[in-house]
Amino acid sequence: MALGVSFVLAILAVATFVGPLIGERLRVPGAVIELLIGIGLSFVLPSGDLTSTGVVSTLGELGFLILMFLVGVEFDFAEIRGASRSAFLMGAALFAVSLTTSWFLLGHLAGASTIWVLTGAATSVGITVPVLHVRGWMGDRFGRDVLMVGTVAEICYLVALNVLSVASRHDSGVTTVLLGTRALGFVVFALLVVGFVRRIRSRVPRHFHRWFLRDDPLEVGLRGTFAMLFVVVAFSGVMRIPSVMGALLAGVIFRSVIGRAKTIVERLTSVANAFLIPLFFLSVGLQTSLRADLIGLWPVVGAVLVVLSIPRLVVLPYLRRRGYSWRLALAGSVSLMAPLTLLVTTAQIGRSGGFIGAKNYAAIIVVAVVSTIIFPSVARGILPHRREEAQRIEEATSTDTSSVEDVDDSVGESS
Repeated sequence: MALGVSFVLAILAVATFVGPLIGERLRVPGAVIELLIGIGLSFVLPSGDLTSTGVVSTLGELGFLILMFLVGVEFDFAEIRGASRSAFLMGAALFAVSLTTSWFLLGHLAGASTIWVLTGAATSVGITVPVLHVRGWMGDRFGRDVLMVGTVAEICYLVALNVLSVASRHDSGVTTVLLGTRALGFVVFALLVVGFVRRIRSRVPRHFHRWFLRDDPLEVGLRGTFAMLFVVVAFSGVMRIPSVMGALLAGVIFRSVIGRAKTIVERLTSVANAFLIPLFFLSVGLQTSLRADLIGLWPVVGAVLVVLSIPRLVVLPYLRRRGYSWRLALAGSVSLMAPLTLLVTTAQIGRSGGFIGAKNYAAIIVVAVVSTIIFPSVARGILPHRREEAQRIEEATSTDTSSVEDVDDSVGESS
């Protein structure tokens, strides 16, 4: 029996309400619980109500676009340019080592496809941020170092994913021409948008001042943000760039012309996190078919989990050289092992681009769920709270000082 749209939305709305509460109790990210609930509901709800309900799929897609927009807003290229050269090189090296290891284990030994090789190189800071926040390291030098390395690796992955989405449909020569043309076209478009917005901002500053107000009855800032998002996404569609990439680039453009705009970002995040982004993760779970033939991919899934973990340990000696303890360095490395958002993005682009089927789509989602359950929990277990670490350093310093004083007293008595 077919269910009405309102009934399906009611079920999903209840799921978006209870999912984060369950995740909070289990100390698991709410997105993982929403994915699992979606997978569970796929066995209960009629399949026709899942894929053919335009309202649900559209709202889920909107949530995904806003999620990628918010990811783009967090990319502060001015900060990346101002970061130490070692952090930038470490992020690039992390991606290179991860991709090389993934190619050897997955591509060469296991014979997996290119999409799986790239999946093994995914690094994201989406889960790293809450891990650092819970332990009080956000804003600290240690937290900034970990996030900078992860951000550079994440940008490298997104560029590679865009290249793969084009290369999967064309030969190498055509791919190079298309990538160059699309990149040039988008850069020109982005510069035009930036120039236009900055010109308007200088002409009518009072309207742009309203972007930063919390109590604007017309919500000018929020409306303008949505307008910028969908204009850029529409142009990315014209340029045959995946819409999720367009949304991410829209966030980057927004950051460059509007700035951090904390008020707008907080309000947009509140609207999106309340329903749209959870609905996206639910819809991903609903479309994840855990069929019997998925068992054949379990060796690849296990290999990807290994590839997602071991190469990230190259960050450990870098953090040690930055002066952090072995415990902090290990926790920072482990916190980069759960690229939930990037894995879901890869699955979505792969399916929409037609170069992965339902079975591989489901397997990538399984990797996303399992890695996000395991690695953040391990990272939280290793990572001490900032207050505890500060107290330990203070105690160690006082102990060393006492030892030096005892030696001085002994020398004085001998004299």
